[in-house]
Amino acid sequence: MSTHDSLRAFVTALPKAELHLHLEGSIQPELALRLAARHGVRLPGDEAGVAGVREAYRCRDFSAFIAIYLALSRCLQTPADLCDVLDALAGRLAHGGVVHAEITFTPMTHHRRGVPLEAMIEGLLAGRAAAAARGVSIAFVFDVVRSLPDQADGTLAFARSVAARTRAAVAGLGLAGPEHERYPLTPMLPVFEQARADGFAVLPHAGEFVGASNVRAAIDELGARRIGHGVRAVEDPALVAELAARGIPLEVCPSSNVALGVYRSIAEHPLPRLREAGVEVVLATDDPALFGVELVDEYLRCAAAFGWGEAELAALARASLAHAVLDDATRARLGGAPDTPL
Repeated sequence: MSTHDSLRAFVTALPKAELHLHLEGSIQPELALRLAARHGVRLPGDEAGVAGVREAYRCRDFSAFIAIYLALSRCLQTPADLCDVLDALAGRLAHGGVVHAEITFTPMTHHRRGVPLEAMIEGLLAGRAAAAARGVSIAFVFDVVRSLPDQADGTLAFARSVAARTRAAVAGLGLAGPEHERYPLTPMLPVFEQARADGFAVLPHAGEFVGASNVRAAIDELGARRIGHGVRAVEDPALVAELAARGIPLEVCPSSNVALGVYRSIAEHPLPRLREAGVEVVLATDDPALFGVELVDEYLRCAAAFGWGEAELAALARASLAHAVLDDATRARLGGAPDTPL
């Protein structure tokens, strides 16, 4: 067995969590075409079949990414669609040694185009049950979109409805969308305060396309428990020091950052600097189908770029479970330390 194959086997065998993963961005081209055929949806590149859709998945800029992402979203219309996507995803996660995943889903985006809330709840919970049968624990992060603050109340209500059926199915409330000063956090602050009072973790995106100021706002204004991406925090040494001191982890997705032009290559990514400064980090894939990466691949790409060996990779796997939104008994059952501060 080659060194690479040996390291892949080692990483695959590590119990680990995937903590930054969008459901829509997990749909592989073959399944996407089947879902599209069910509902008469056109996908970019579908005139050339699977190969054409796979080529369209190779997002060359953010606008291309949004186009394919929205097309995939239109394929999710029924409980069966959601269950099929989650079941397929869980199979791939299990194959890579992922025992727990916190999957981001933006319910109000789908509801705006006519998908009933009850249909989404039914599909998500059925998919969660299918994943459990494959040995993968799933909880959902329900995203508010920055540019649509009027939907924040509806997102929280949706999270409450899911939690009323199965509390463990809800990890928390997220925040995604354009990081732009046109979309301040102020209108959404009451909703996130209510979410925290309900016991939901606050898990926003910040510091991906805009600098450290949005990471600071996510911490100070939203009360974030983890930060999605957060890599631009590296531009503010004081903020980096605070993240380290407070133990606020970053969900770092290097392949996504390179694919969308945040950094030119994984070798130039600030991940090692953040770790050396004492910031807690977990590796994640963001949109694995669109960026052509599974979680094991993400570990191996970082190992190759930064010279990491088994000790560093095992530490990252332990951190992923330590920072998951789990009770201690579940964390211990899945292979994580039961005495995590989170």
